[in-house]
Amino acid sequence: MIQYRSGARTDIKSITDQVRAVGALVVWDASHAVGAIELNLDANGVDLCVGCTYKYGNSGPGSPAWLYVNKRVQKELQVPIQGWFAQDAQFEMGPIFERAQNIRGFQIASPSLMGIRCVQTAFSMIKDAGIDKIAHKAAVGTQMMIDLYDAWLAPLGIELNTSRDPKERGGHISLVHPDAAQICVALRQISNVIPDYRTPNSIRLAISPLPTSYVEIWDGFARMRELVASGAYKTIKEGGSRVT
Repeated sequence: MIQYRSGARTDIKSITDQVRAVGALVVWDASHAVGAIELNLDANGVDLCVGCTYKYGNSGPGSPAWLYVNKRVQKELQVPIQGWFAQDAQFEMGPIFERAQNIRGFQIASPSLMGIRCVQTAFSMIKDAGIDKIAHKAAVGTQMMIDLYDAWLAPLGIELNTSRDPKERGGHISLVHPDAAQICVALRQISNVIPDYRTPNSIRLAISPLPTSYVEIWDGFARMRELVASGAYKTIKEGGSRVT
């Protein structure tokens, strides 16, 4: 739904309709979308969707993933991993797996109790705030980032790799520079700004709408401008880290 490198946003309904028109199903990845934009899975006719909860779900590393299966396809799909939580009579433990005939039939086993508690708390906050208001702040925040990019970073040779149309992006933007790996490490080590680096040359900067303030966006971009303009990032010898 949201391309993890560029931040490009997909027209969910249009693609789903085209795929279903030829008799196929779409499995959507909402990892970079859930908690940042409105998904409207039922209204968009989505068949299958998966996602994580540690990004805009604000539930932290190790929080459980989730699966959406539209009611119209639940009976016809087979479950490749047959866990006892999906068994119709959970405690029978017989030789033949008999799947529960609803969304419960797609479970495998019990998730982390701490992870579930984090999800309950975080998504309760999302519900209270309203996903429409959260999505609006994501659009405003990413526009602010693009405006600061135009004013401060474009003159330094950094390129924008994300759409300027708010309907075509999510909660992050992608900036491109030949020394992106060094810049990302330097932002963390020197400027106390935490970005994401994605090969081969992308710097991802995001607003998590619930906790991130506009002041933090301003400060982060000001620090990045100073880092790149001064060339201080060139003192970093190591390349990009693994997942940040």
